[in-house]
Amino acid sequence: MTNLTIMKIIQTLPLLFILVLGIACGTDDEAASESQENAVLGTILLSGEETSEFGTSLTIGNIEVGNSALTGTDKSVVLLSENITVENNELVFDESDQNGFVIVAADFTTGGSPNIEKTISMNITSDGEEFLYACTSPFQNFFIACGEVYSVDFEAKTATFENTTVINTENDIVLTMDGTVTWE
Repeated sequence: MTNLTIMKIIQTLPLLFILVLGIACGTDDEAASESQENAVLGTILLSGEETSEFGTSLTIGNIEVGNSALTGTDKSVVLLSENITVENNELVFDESDQNGFVIVAADFTTGGSPNIEKTISMNITSDGEEFLYACTSPFQNFFIACGEVYSVDFEAKTATFENTTVINTENDIVLTMDGTVTWE
């Protein structure tokens, strides 16, 4: 990925979380930050019009759990492709690979925001082209509702996406996500 692409990803992912932080009253210390050395397992299946551009599955290679310095909230997990890691609270990209993804999934159902329960901010890059998606539940008159069966369970160490919908923030095309991610 080029430096311009890296900067664009870093600048766009926090967009949703800046919005959430503006609504949120604070965070809960129960979901303490865990190191990226966590073992992660999972594949998210994708369906929708744009999958012809980047494929129908995302295999999770790395994870960052509850890192408020990176996402703005300890109620989040960052799911990453194998070629993207986190070092010193920054995303580090293998610049030889023009493909990858970053998914920031947050679940405030146990506290942290009075108005938003769940949110996803996602960047998929394929051959250097970026596809930016987001959702928020309940629906707040922007993006799209995430769906009923999307959750991040910090105690069970799982993120579940079942018929979860996200919308392309540039062209309003909907993408559906299905799968479960677990971590140690």
